[in-house]
Amino acid sequence: MKPTDEQLADLAKLLGDTADCEIDCAELLDHVAAYLEAVKDRRGLEPRLQQVAQHFKICPECREEFEALIRAEGLDPQKLLGD
Repeated sequence: MKPTDEQLADLAKLLGDTADCEIDCAELLDHVAAYLEAVKDRRGLEPRLQQVAQHFKICPECREEFEALIRAEGLDPQKLLGD
């Protein structure tokens, strides 16, 4: 089966978003609370939390779960994450 233009564009975006050093979904869970606090406080992200942000770029499942967590906190993901 030949990939569609949309699938190829999605793959190209993911490849472009790939970083040299990334964390996986399990490791993300260890840092998600600290990441949420840093985002809420609008403070700079230390290197490990930058990897969390990077993971959200390439993993829509983790991103969706994080946005659900934000909503559970009574916050708006669009305002908090700015995208």
